[in-house]
Parts: sequence; structure tokens; C-alpha cells
Amino acid sequence: MTVSEIHILVADDQRNVRGNLKMILEAPGYRVDATGDSEEVLGRCHGLHYDIAFVDINMTKIGGLDLVRGIRALSKKTSVVTLSQYGAITKVVEAMKVGSVDFVEKPIDARKVQSLCDEILRRKQMISNDTVDELLQSAELALECGAFTEARVYLKKAMLRDGHRAEPYYWMSEFCEARRDPRSAALLLQGPRRVPDFPVSAQSPVSPKAIS
Repeated sequence: MTVSEIHILVADDQRNVRGNLKMILEAPGYRVDATGDSEEVLGRCHGLHYDIAFVDINMTKIGGLDLVRGIRALSKKTSVVTLSQYGAITKVVEAMKVGSVDFVEKPIDARKVQSLCDEILRRKQMISNDTVDELLQSAELALECGAFTEARVYLKKAMLRDGHRAEPYYWMSEFCEARRDPRSAALLLQGPRRVPDFPVSAQSPVSPKAIS
């Protein structure tokens, strides 16, 4: 799939935020639709299966959480990313529980948005039946080679493969800490399936030492 074939939806009722994010996403060549109307979001998703949807968690008419649920119900193909104000961790956690794959805090950082899109699209292309342990081993190898985006892809894939396994969340939290992103690290430790405070097992297939 070429960049021009990637179709992204932006939903935010703040015109400046919506316009800025649309411009960021169009820069590399993505096809982008943008709207500030939450009802229009679901209408569009009835007929189109977007690759990624950026959704403001505080949309009016239909709230952000209900939009996440609605989009996921209409299109399992669409990866939903929530847009939130700084500090709105509780709402972000709730959004992850109902189907969002990640979040972006405002003010929006163009580099983070581009990196996140790259990560999500790589994950979509990764068609495999690898076990969680195998994905964790792949993440360790990627980290040892300094391939941080690939490592995140493997860890996120492991989370999706088995949401009850704590290790991917724990290691992703360690990864975020090492990359100086303590807010994301904290979110992962109180995410949809809270990661308990536990030492890394000697039998663990991946050691967080590779992350630092």
C-alpha cells in the first residue's frame, strides 16, 4: 500500500486543531478527511473504512468515547487514536478500554504524529501468528539494533495478541521511561489491564535491560 492510498480521518470540533492536524498528515501524502461534527464522523465511517482515525475525546453531540465505540463497531480495520488535553489520563484510559490504540496530547507535536502513524501502519502490515513470547523476543532484537520504531510495533502487537499478559505493558512502560516519556509510561501502568508491580522474572524471554 502506497502513502497516497492511506486514508485518515480527523475529528475535532476545534477548527485550528483540526486544520493543523490535517496539514501535518497531508505533508507525507496521506489522504485526509476532517470534520468537526461527531455525527458526520459515524456517517463517513458507514461508507469508508479509514486506516486511522484521530478523534477528539471531548467531542460534542456524540462524546469521544461513544465515537471510539461507534467507529470500531463500523470498521475493525480502523485504528482509532484519541486526541486529549494535557493531563486527561483518566479519559484516555477509558478510551483504550473501548478500542483506541493510542493517544496524542494537545498541543499536537508533528513528529510524534508522524511517528505514531508509521508505527500503526507497520503494525497493520505485520501479518503473523507469532506468540507473545516470540513478539517479545523480536522486540528485544530490535532494541539491541537500535530499531526503536520496530520494537514499539512488536510490543504493541504483543499487547493486542494477548491483553491479559502483563509483560508487554511493563516493557513498553520501561521503553517509554527510557525514551523520556514518563506520561506514557504512567498510562501503560494504569491502562486497560493494569500492569502489577513485579520484578522481571528470570524466565522472561526479554529483559528490560535491552531498553535502556
